[in-house]
Amino acid sequence: MKLVFLHTSDIHGYIMPTDYQNKNDYSAAFGLSLVSSLIEKERQKYGTDNVIVTDAGDFLQGSPLAAYVHEANKSSVLKKFADFYNEIGYDARCLGNHDFNFGQDYLKSYLKYSQSPFLNSNILSRKTGRSAFGQSYVILHKNGLKIGLIGITTQRIPFWEPADHITGLQFESAFTQVQKIARILRPQVDVLGVLYHGGFEADLKTGKRTEPKTGENEGYRILQNIPEIDVMLTGHQHRKLKLISNNTAIVQPGYKGECVAKVVMDIADKSNKIQHMSVELLDSKNHVPDNKIINLGASLDKKTQLWLDQPIAHLEKPALVMNAEQARINGSDFINLIQNMQLYFTKADISATALMSETAQGFNEDVTMRDILLNYPFANQLCKVRLTGKELRNIVEYSLKFLTKDQTGKVVFKPKYKNLLFNFDVFYPLTYDADISKSQGSRLTKLELNGVPIVAEKIYHLAVNNYRAMGGGFYPEYSPNKIETILDKDYVEMFQEYLQKKNIKLDSTRNYYFK
Repeated sequence: MKLVFLHTSDIHGYIMPTDYQNKNDYSAAFGLSLVSSLIEKERQKYGTDNVIVTDAGDFLQGSPLAAYVHEANKSSVLKKFADFYNEIGYDARCLGNHDFNFGQDYLKSYLKYSQSPFLNSNILSRKTGRSAFGQSYVILHKNGLKIGLIGITTQRIPFWEPADHITGLQFESAFTQVQKIARILRPQVDVLGVLYHGGFEADLKTGKRTEPKTGENEGYRILQNIPEIDVMLTGHQHRKLKLISNNTAIVQPGYKGECVAKVVMDIADKSNKIQHMSVELLDSKNHVPDNKIINLGASLDKKTQLWLDQPIAHLEKPALVMNAEQARINGSDFINLIQNMQLYFTKADISATALMSETAQGFNEDVTMRDILLNYPFANQLCKVRLTGKELRNIVEYSLKFLTKDQTGKVVFKPKYKNLLFNFDVFYPLTYDADISKSQGSRLTKLELNGVPIVAEKIYHLAVNNYRAMGGGFYPEYSPNKIETILDKDYVEMFQEYLQKKNIKLDSTRNYYFK
């Protein structure tokens, strides 16, 4: 017999086939409506009793529609948002780190409306020591088989979220929890899987570490040291993965519903043993939107579009982004606008920011809510951080690791960072030059503030979002004890307030040079 896993992750609130850039364009090759059609087709092909459908989190935040649902602050609207997933009928889901962005009350309200079991073995209540949300694992029964699924989420959340979002919670290592539960669960089931909002900290073929040892991603350690696992259904890194290693099927389906990961197991009829496994990524673009999802979301989508079109401010001149990669390397008045806004609210010496979206177009003279959310899609908060000049230098040097030179000598981004450029920070009003041909860590040839070289022992104050202030993107030197203040406002609120003030600073000055 065949057992089929269909797996999604990191939908980030993209339900309709649109990114909301153009209010009349519903032809995007992603979104839960396409995923729904794809899953239904696979269920018809194999039979419902042979198919398990899972999701690995990051469902509450990310899209303009998700932002509207939160802004509406109505239980009826949040219930409708939950009903999109209910319509698909997931067998099991787990939480993602971004599902904590709006706080625990909001998350718990959503979970109340969900009809799928949520699996969570490593986010515990400090009071009880038990799962704070859902259950640690589930045993599903499919066509005479017993399938165990353990749910886990990256343990790094406390380093990214404000303290009030994680009050009363204890985050354990994903590896530790899976190892403990797998030993108990394995004798009880025919197939054992891990549903993990997390990825891999090392190259799956060579074992070479690809990121610092922070515990954010523990997938490789799980794979190498817990042989009881048959399938790993992962997310968080937004990668497209499909391979079999150590007799374990491993998949990760990208993000926004662009793919559905598929694992097919051939199971012996009498022994219920796995005889063969195959892995595949199914493109959503090959399917049409499911009318059930479209009809369910029609009114919510219409309200979202109206909300996005509300005018926020009028600028004296546009601050556009013509090309995201070039804006990062050559400077951008839109990036400078963000920097000036961060300095305005924190009164810091220096500001650091990344261009957060690959499709960012910046602002025209007339700015709407749509413009704000499409250019800054993350629910971050702004921090002021205390750093020495030496620490600041190390941070700037780290940002330069993203850069290399092509065959013509042109400065470009390293291909391996193509999907991680939201972690490439630039700094303002620092003046800094870098020689990319030099070894990593010694590329800065100039580092000045207001014409004065940065002094190693001197204290500087840096404005930066809370994700980075907690070390997000594996930046060095940042830590919670260096955060002086965290603003109560999120970035949407800050943009609204800053853009409406008179005489805002629209600065196209380029203050950094790479050669």
